[in-house]
Parts: sequence; C-alpha cells; structure tokens
Amino acid sequence: MRDVDPFCFFFAHASAIRGYGGQNRSPDPQYCFHTHYLDVRPGRARYELRLTGARSSQGQLTVRVHALKPSTGANATLVAGTRLELTLDRKDDLVVSVRFHALRDVAYAFYGFFSEYSDLTVDGLSVILDEPEGEEDDYFEPPVSAMLGHDGPSEVRPANALIHYDILEKSNPVSQDCTWDQLPELAGDPASSAPLETYLTQWREDVCLAAMTAYGAVISGLDGWVIGPVSQAMCDHFDNSPFTIRFIENQFGKVDRNEFADFLLWPEGPSEDIALDERWSQVKIWLEKLKFGGLAIVGLRYRHVDVLMSSSIAAEHNGLTRNEIGQWALRLIGSGFSVAPLAYADSPDLAVGEDQRAAFVLVVRRQ
Repeated sequence: MRDVDPFCFFFAHASAIRGYGGQNRSPDPQYCFHTHYLDVRPGRARYELRLTGARSSQGQLTVRVHALKPSTGANATLVAGTRLELTLDRKDDLVVSVRFHALRDVAYAFYGFFSEYSDLTVDGLSVILDEPEGEEDDYFEPPVSAMLGHDGPSEVRPANALIHYDILEKSNPVSQDCTWDQLPELAGDPASSAPLETYLTQWREDVCLAAMTAYGAVISGLDGWVIGPVSQAMCDHFDNSPFTIRFIENQFGKVDRNEFADFLLWPEGPSEDIALDERWSQVKIWLEKLKFGGLAIVGLRYRHVDVLMSSSIAAEHNGLTRNEIGQWALRLIGSGFSVAPLAYADSPDLAVGEDQRAAFVLVVRRQ
C-alpha cells in the first residue's frame, strides 16, 4: 500500500470538507479531493478513503476512479465509483473503497465530491492505493487486437451514456432487448408453426453476427471464438469466412492462460442453472480472454416478470434479471471494458416467451 496526497491535483483549491485542500475557493463548491494520475501495477487494485472523527448531519459523498491513457490524447474516463451516505448519529470513523483493474500504460486518479450537500467535518482525511506487489501470478497481459487500430468504433459505449433510448435495430445493435419489431417473420403471423423460443434463439445469433460488422470485426485473420451450442446455420456462416474460428462447446471449459481472442460470440450466454455469483464469474472469465480492442457479444435470457427485482432477492432465485445485467455492465466498465448502451424495451414491445423470459444481447469491448 502507498499513501497518496488527496489534494495534489487541484493543489490551490480548498476542499468542501472544511480545513482541507488549498487556500483558494474552488470553482466547484462540491469538490472534496482529487489525487494525481498515478501509474498502477497491472492487476486488481483499490483506492481507499479514510475519514477519522467524521461528523455530519446530512449529505452524500461520491468517490470515483478515473483513468487516463496519455499516449492516446483522450480525455479521462470513469472506470469505477461508489457513494457514501453521510448522515451520522455520532462522531465516527468512515472508510470507503473502490476496486478496479489496472492496465499497463494507464494512469489512475481518485476523485471525491459531495453529490448531496453535506456539512461534513473530519479530524483526519487520507487516501491509500493498494496495488499488486509486482505482477500477479495469474495475470497475463493480453495482446492487442488488429481491430484496435482499424477504422471503426474504438469504443462501444459513449463516455456519457449507459442507457440507450433510440429505436432498437437488429442490424445495428447496442446492448438490447429483442422486440416484436425485430422478429418480422413472426409478428402478426398466427399461422406460424415454429415456437417463439426458436425465433428468440435465432435472434441472438443474428445479432451476434450483425454486431461483428457494426463494431469492426471484419478484418481478415482475426481469431474468433464461438462459445456454447449454436445452430448449424451459424456454423455454416463461418465456413468461408476470413477468420480463424474456434468452436468451444462447453462454456465451463478452459483454454490456455496465454491464449486470447479478437472476438467472442456466446449466443446462449451463461447457464441460468447456476448461482448469481457463478454466472458473473463465467462471464468475467471469458471476457478476460479478449485481446485489447477485442469484441464480445453475449446472448442472455432474463425473467421479464422480475425486471425490477433487487439483487439481494434475485440471489435467492437463480433467474437472471435486468438489475443483474446492469450490475455486470458497471463491473465491466470498472475492469477496463466498454459496454454498448443498455436498451430495455417497454413491456408491450418486448418479445417474451411462454416461460416469461425475454432475450437480450450484451455488447462489450476490451479497452
């Protein structure tokens, strides 16, 4: 662990926490602290804020980890964050941590501000950075995908948008629900003999293939992995493709720790028969096999009747929910991925099977 100066980025600005920071009034009255952008050893890391002798009658403190890659000239981006409620019955010591996955050649800063006005005072304020001691034993630096320098979207998530509100299209997808309008061969056709589940399965495979084109996975020689069971039609699609395709039928299978893919297609997604934390573990394991700049499209089924179910309640039932998908997106962003904006359909538009499950695709790129 190393101690970090909480106020060195805006060294002249006074903090909204009385008695701290510089001597000049900050142009942002809610500003609390901001560290320098620091190089962090690759792997799982953590910033921690410690407030000793804290007193407050109201308010909320938001803390964030921002990332900056100087070589690109791009602006800083948010990779992780959390909030701390500041309504205290008595003087107390408070600690809040934010975990993130540090990458090579990327610098990280810790920033805090009052997201709700607070009269917080403290006897002491400190920030520490907890990082791996040298290289993690199980960490292999992924290579860079040819897609990273190819013309086309470098990110799948705009910096200021996590939710998508425009019309949903199967041919130009974001992370989105399947709607009736995306199933024209079935909508309004009572004579259709195929079960809806067949169309929802086909939709997930179609969106996987469409997303490859939409997000630049079109370069000859790319290494692509197709995970889990897929239709013969999808297998046939890659017969004459310019890619090197590997079919991995078992989603619980393992690959060599130093192998990585340019793109991953997983139309069926993780099993719903496993616990919530195991589902996330499976998703994370596979996405960490992407090269930098690599693309993944994951098909999902979630319970439509539980779209507003909390995570704690959902953990007692095994079915996937919208809330869990949203948490995955935030965790991935905090781990150095970008996620195409989430587009959830209203109930009348949502294509729902007889089992009350809707179909969804999650589009992710490793940055």
